[in-house]
Amino acid sequence: MERTLKYDKNFIGIHSIMIIIISVYAIVARFYDKLNPSILLGLFIIIAFYVVNVLLYRIKYFNNIYVFYVIKLIQMLIVAVIMFEENRFLSNSAGILYVLTSLEVIIIFIHGGKRSRYNINWMLILPLVIASLYAFTFRVFDHEPLFLMIQCIIIIMGVYAIFFGSTEELKQQVYEQKNLWVQLKKKNVELKISSDQVLEVHHELLNQKAALEEANERLNRFTAEMYIQNELLSYISRALDIEELMKLVIDSIIGAIGVDTCSLVIYDANFDTYMCKVKSTHRQDYSKAFVEAVKSSKLEKYFSLGTPYIDNHVRKGAYDFMSGRDAGSLVIIPIMKEKSTYGLLIAEHESSRMFSENSIQFFGGIANQINIAITNANLYSKMEEMAKRDGLTGVHNRTYLQEVLDDLSKKAKQGLMNLSVALFDIDKFKNINDTYGHLFGDEVLKIIATITENYAKSKGGIVGRYGGEEFLLIFSDKTLEETREIMESIHKMIHEQTLYYNDKSISVNISTGISSYPEVCDDPEDLLHRADHAMYFSKTNGRGRITIDNIQL
Repeated sequence: MERTLKYDKNFIGIHSIMIIIISVYAIVARFYDKLNPSILLGLFIIIAFYVVNVLLYRIKYFNNIYVFYVIKLIQMLIVAVIMFEENRFLSNSAGILYVLTSLEVIIIFIHGGKRSRYNINWMLILPLVIASLYAFTFRVFDHEPLFLMIQCIIIIMGVYAIFFGSTEELKQQVYEQKNLWVQLKKKNVELKISSDQVLEVHHELLNQKAALEEANERLNRFTAEMYIQNELLSYISRALDIEELMKLVIDSIIGAIGVDTCSLVIYDANFDTYMCKVKSTHRQDYSKAFVEAVKSSKLEKYFSLGTPYIDNHVRKGAYDFMSGRDAGSLVIIPIMKEKSTYGLLIAEHESSRMFSENSIQFFGGIANQINIAITNANLYSKMEEMAKRDGLTGVHNRTYLQEVLDDLSKKAKQGLMNLSVALFDIDKFKNINDTYGHLFGDEVLKIIATITENYAKSKGGIVGRYGGEEFLLIFSDKTLEETREIMESIHKMIHEQTLYYNDKSISVNISTGISSYPEVCDDPEDLLHRADHAMYFSKTNGRGRITIDNIQL
């Protein structure tokens, strides 16, 4: 019905023009006194029905097709009756309105079904037939309007037939075009669906590609880290010296990880000191500044943290121990043993956001390897030290003394230093063993060894048990006189040391021989033999004395 209202609105406009013309005619005819009551009635009926038609359109009564049928049929019937009026203008106007209404009915219902086309035929003919019968019955019948309208109806129906045929052909073309458009639209929808599916697959492939690239990057990083850790483990397993171990670690991290600066600090509880190593890709050497930072406790709070520390946005001047260099990222990994931090592994990079949780795991693995290696190195050092020591007295053994003496002799031969040795023997030690027993004799050896090592060590000397009750002292870069003074002090301390056996006090004495290169000995390799000869002289000439090597012995 929207289409019906649309066309009816257009025809109402044409009707409006016709009504205006008719109204003008009525005014003019009234002026010339040519407007009789019948003409006036006809004009009134036409105008009144026009007004009714407009009102029905405005209130949308034409939404009902049957109301439209009835209204148009009544309108055509009234116009057909007026068409038989004697007044030629009124008759012609009615004829024009009849034709106009017929065209409106045809245009509106031509696209309907077969029933609508039948309705068009009887709506065009029926009002004219009824009007003719009315004129023939109640009025003087004039055949001219009838024949005129028959002509008009024939022309209208001919035009209708032509227009309907063209319309059908056009409808068929429109229908075909519509079907084609529907198919194209369907294809377009299918193509869009396919395109969306392809795009979705493309996005999925892109996501999979990104995920694979990320996984590949993680795998490569993990492989690199594993390789580095294996290399470090290989190096560390061979490093039994802590200094060498620390150097290997920072060299590996700088070379493999790509950080700018790597530092390692280890606390040595045995000597109550810190061992430090620093390496950087910068030209400046930061070792001295880092050691000073450690000594001034600038890293103390990181020892107390006990957990890894990361700063990926390092502010300038935020860390005292980094004085003299800038960094964008920093990671500090504690090296722990039994929940106690005794070392720190520090890595720095100039760029920001360089370290992550994976970095913590990686550096943590290295820290664990360092911890194991240091433990092994300490064990090795202890075992090595034990191999150098005499099992009873705890001072160095003869093998180690010989190695040290050979090494120092070579340096002395090169003119790099003086070299002095002292060899002493406990006087009448066999009598002590025979009188008080070997256990007491062992205690005597321990006490004399302790006294001798503590004092000689304070003077830069090396002490060892050379034989049963013989002890050797080596002094590098000491003169003959300096060595004599040291030995006199040791003689005095041993002689003044009171020993007790079952509440009985016992004192011991020693006999000593001293030789020195190059003062009294021409060859450092003869030092031990010359000192032994001097000691023998002391024993055979009263015991408890010190004999200086000389050419007269």
